[in-house]
Amino acid sequence: MYVSQVIMAPLTNIELVSFFIIITARRFSFKSLISVYIFAFLEIMTYGFHVWSINYLYVWAVLVLIVIPLRKIDNVVLYTVVSGLFGMAFGVLCSVPYFIIGGISTGIAYIITGISFDIPHCIGNTVLTAILYIPITKAFNYILNKTLK
Repeated sequence: MYVSQVIMAPLTNIELVSFFIIITARRFSFKSLISVYIFAFLEIMTYGFHVWSINYLYVWAVLVLIVIPLRKIDNVVLYTVVSGLFGMAFGVLCSVPYFIIGGISTGIAYIITGISFDIPHCIGNTVLTAILYIPITKAFNYILNKTLK
């Protein structure tokens, strides 16, 4: 997750983190939160602590909690939709600290100004998940089945 985020950082809000969280949450359920918090810790250690750091401590966990009840369903369309909708909702989810710190007007302003970032996030998540879901899931399951025997 971390390496993909660093490599793809120049592409604003185009990332593989959502995809990797979906894949790991499907396989490891709540244990996938360990990788989420290691990722968040590495990001904070690399870029410093800021409001986005607070977001990373709960927003990615929300995606895990969305995927866990669906994890038995192996359907590329389902996870492509989940990933795309999560990309679109990312800004709303990240607005929580702004509502708390600055009030309703600040939270709403954050959501409105973030729409231009959420749209490419949605498109990127959708396209990447649609393309990568089947081959990466097969490879991930193959490797885990070989190593966890």
